[in-house]
Amino acid sequence: MTAASAFSGIRVIDLSHGLASPSASRVLAVLGAEVIKIEMTGDGEFTRGIVPYVFRSHNRGKRSFAVDLKNPEGAELVRRLAAKADVFVHGQRPGFVEKVGLDRETLTALNPKLIYAFVCGFGTTGPWAQRRAIDMLIQAESGLAAAQSGLLGNLSFVDTAAGLALSNGILAALLERAATGRVQHVEVSLLDTATYLQAAPLAEFSATQVSIDQDSYWDRYATVGLFDAADGPVYVAGYWYKDWTAICNIIRRPELITDPRYVDPKSRGARADDVRAIVNDGFRDRSRDSLLAALEDNGVMAGAVRTYQEVLDSPQVKANRGFVADTDERGGTTLFARPPYRLVPDLHPETQGPPDPGDASVELLREIGGVPVDEISRLVDAGVVSGKQE
Repeated sequence: MTAASAFSGIRVIDLSHGLASPSASRVLAVLGAEVIKIEMTGDGEFTRGIVPYVFRSHNRGKRSFAVDLKNPEGAELVRRLAAKADVFVHGQRPGFVEKVGLDRETLTALNPKLIYAFVCGFGTTGPWAQRRAIDMLIQAESGLAAAQSGLLGNLSFVDTAAGLALSNGILAALLERAATGRVQHVEVSLLDTATYLQAAPLAEFSATQVSIDQDSYWDRYATVGLFDAADGPVYVAGYWYKDWTAICNIIRRPELITDPRYVDPKSRGARADDVRAIVNDGFRDRSRDSLLAALEDNGVMAGAVRTYQEVLDSPQVKANRGFVADTDERGGTTLFARPPYRLVPDLHPETQGPPDPGDASVELLREIGGVPVDEISRLVDAGVVSGKQE
């Protein structure tokens, strides 16, 4: 039996979609909170069909309440759920929650103890407050795309970081409420998240007017980066003088240690292309494993550039218990990454997958109170909510 959690009895109403805010509420679900996902009637949230692994990764352990928010009756049902909740989470486009009567002012008037938390694109004030945003748009607007010399697609790292920030903010607000009775609300913007990810480079630029230049970085550190072993690339963090000595010995070129062309970082940087060619030539006849072992034995930090299959097969990833496995209706197994923290001991391990659309709709209508059986049937028949009736 799973042990009781400090979050047992905490109810979260989760009007979110996509990745950022659902990933925040998933963390709360893992910690033991009851998370009720509000989604559209019928097929449910759009990510179920368009990017199903996004949905399945970030909606585990939740209950689903499928409701038509365009119908005033549906919005009222969500208000009734929020009236008895601890946290309301959303990541909707600007103006939507106000349109359907699920804004902070409305819900906190019904429930003054409610913590209202959301992710938005650019913030709630300022000239861009009404703009919609996605991860790569924010990469562009925040300077990340310029610093990276391009966009990073598919990984949604800004969204993911925003979700972690939102969950942290919610946890802080719950602690504040428990300790003092004061209620704080939580706002996270993708723009603020992206600038925080660049905190040191932006601080340096503000003081020096010098921007990140990736090309000059590789010139400055000629023995840092990707190099070719016989069976695939490796990353080498050869930042220090001792690392150059070690690399020269590993590639059996000890004479280069004192060669005036390469004797110090400045000299090596001036001939960065030559240095990389020399190192690559010395590495290419070694397997990744033997090369990494030699580098580690000589105190040089290094790692393999691994494929996803190698990551999933990694004994270290397995030792970290980094994934939880789900079996689908066809008998296939899918691995889902766990949140990156570990509580020791783990008193309430994650076992529940994502919900089916509306799997808890009828049950939640009964829990609201004051909704008779024939009214529940009418709401389902009218399409205000969708879900299985017993």
